Amino acid sequence: MTNSPWGLLPVEEPSCDPLVWLEALLRTNSHTAYLQQFGSPLAVADFRSQVPVSRYEDLVPYLTRIQAGEPDVLFTGRPVAYERTGGSSGGSKLIPYSAQGLQDFQTCIVPWLANTVRRHGITGRAYFSISPAARKPEFIGSVPVGLSDAAYLGERAGYVLYQQTAVPFSVSDIQDISVWRAQTREYLRAAHDLELISAWSPTFLLRLLADFPDTRELWPDLKVVSCWTSGPSHRYVKDIRRLFPHAVIEPKGLLSTEAVVTVPDLTGQPALACPGFFEFAQNGQVLLDSELALNAEYEVMVTTASGLYRYMTGDRVRYDGCNSDGRPLLEFIGRDALTSDLVGEKLTEAFVGKCLEMIPGFAMLVPDVTRPGYVLISEHDVGPDILSLLDNHLGINPQYAYARKIGQLAPPRALKCRSPLLIVEKVMRQRGVRLGDVKPTALRSEEFWLGLFEGCRI
Repeated sequence: MTNSPWGLLPVEEPSCDPLVWLEALLRTNSHTAYLQQFGSPLAVADFRSQVPVSRYEDLVPYLTRIQAGEPDVLFTGRPVAYERTGGSSGGSKLIPYSAQGLQDFQTCIVPWLANTVRRHGITGRAYFSISPAARKPEFIGSVPVGLSDAAYLGERAGYVLYQQTAVPFSVSDIQDISVWRAQTREYLRAAHDLELISAWSPTFLLRLLADFPDTRELWPDLKVVSCWTSGPSHRYVKDIRRLFPHAVIEPKGLLSTEAVVTVPDLTGQPALACPGFFEFAQNGQVLLDSELALNAEYEVMVTTASGLYRYMTGDRVRYDGCNSDGRPLLEFIGRDALTSDLVGEKLTEAFVGKCLEMIPGFAMLVPDVTRPGYVLISEHDVGPDILSLLDNHLGINPQYAYARKIGQLAPPRALKCRSPLLIVEKVMRQRGVRLGDVKPTALRSEEFWLGLFEGCRI
């Protein structure tokens, strides 16, 4: 690998003390409008006692000021970029990146890439789904919304990927989805020395490579496919293994537009990211990683250099202990921010995902407000026995069980739908989600979903 551009990647593992990192961040940003109103804390204890927990809606007034060009609002100076995220429900969210925030992203991600390349002996080409596909260029003032692959990865890693990419970066500038997909597939068919595929969503790969020839013959040297395998994505792992039987399927960590939470360690386990400061919420308590209980579940709270302070991400994780380096291992379970509440039952996506594990392929629960009750959307026939079992699983939630007992909720019913992923993809793209970031979800709470799926009933 000495003659390969991959050898230029840095191999150092990031090392940082999250408390030291946070206090340095507070010193840098103590004069900002946001922190000043809470006393400009400089110590970790003061920060946790004085700065409140926040969600996106709490930050909208400050984000509006930033977009108007005001400096020193959430972080020192002005953003170097923005990125859009579709959110759990509703419209898109606009997240600013500071220069340090973007550098922290690179510090988390690039060592993972270098270790993956080194561990699997990768010397050939790679396909990375990073840049937004089929999205019009957008600026707020002179600041871009979205960045190039090189900018996300940094100068050195960006150069390496530019040299080794199987699909030219320019393809991501194509705005017509069908043209973008056709050109991407054409380049991939020609990349017989492909050794690494990295994409966030497994359904993105399954859709992109539908009807492809035998991947073992097309890419005989393919070694690693990296994608989400946790939470609702878990149900698609078997399909990914069938598509790439000769490659290692390496789980990705938990990464969103807002923050990097976990990154695969040297053994592929999801270790808490570094740098960054993380807290974990459970039953009204907010804990540090040193206070977590084995096998317990928590909602992740992040503080980032891009101006998110004690920010509730809506991501639920399970604490699985520490790796050999003492870093916490956190398995993604699902989204707490996705919640459906027709009559007080408050079903969360993480909980529903566990209830749907028995159902193969696409499976999503959507509300029926006319009955009211829930409808299971699936590509396959679902019999009464499975629906009864699903009802029992959902009944572990006492509010759901009570609502069913007194007749507030009807029993779940099934709707077999043709290509439901296409519908999800279309809606999420309209909400500003990048094509490669459309995630499988077990639950959607908005009323309109049922009508859309009824339109593709089989």
